Amino acid sequence: MHELMARTLETAVEEIRKIQSDARSRNDATRPRWPMIVLRSPKGWTGPKVVDGLQVEGTFRAHQVPLLVDPEHPEHLKQLEAWMRSYKAEELFDGNGRLIPELAELAPKGDRRMGANPHTNGGALLRDLRMPDFHAHAVTVTSPGAVEGQDTLVLGKFLRDVAKLNQDQRNFRVFGPERHFQISWARSLRSPTDSGTPGR
Repeated sequence: MHELMARTLETAVEEIRKIQSDARSRNDATRPRWPMIVLRSPKGWTGPKVVDGLQVEGTFRAHQVPLLVDPEHPEHLKQLEAWMRSYKAEELFDGNGRLIPELAELAPKGDRRMGANPHTNGGALLRDLRMPDFHAHAVTVTSPGAVEGQDTLVLGKFLRDVAKLNQDQRNFRVFGPERHFQISWARSLRSPTDSGTPGR
């Protein structure tokens, strides 16, 4: 499996580099079809496959605690030890529990780190949002039960105005559960001239 995954990742990286090279050297602005890896693995893949004669790997039991280690199940202790040792931690960490240097060296550095990459760290490219007056979206309630209002509809109209005010700098996106877009937000996020569905 490890060799297969390594070959698959290598193929994907080569395809990505070719797409980038074509775009940069040939000025190819065609929207690429980026490679995607779909890994289907059984639940509990690296854990105990069978416990007390019952199949664990690939079954609902892998969602639970697969091994109950208590005085009533002393035999599970050996299974637990074998399971933990199967990860070969002694090959990954030194005697002080630190990641061995050759593996630590593989981690990205500087802006290549996920949290420091300007494409993922919002603070690096942050621009203030232009905000509408939230008072304009207030729901006036004269007395309890006198007004019908839905929070998602009101919020949707507010978010619609935020998106409209920041359309030029394109630094505001809305995402959420599909049902919100289908039921409530879709109606309120649309502008009067928009017949499409937001977020699609």
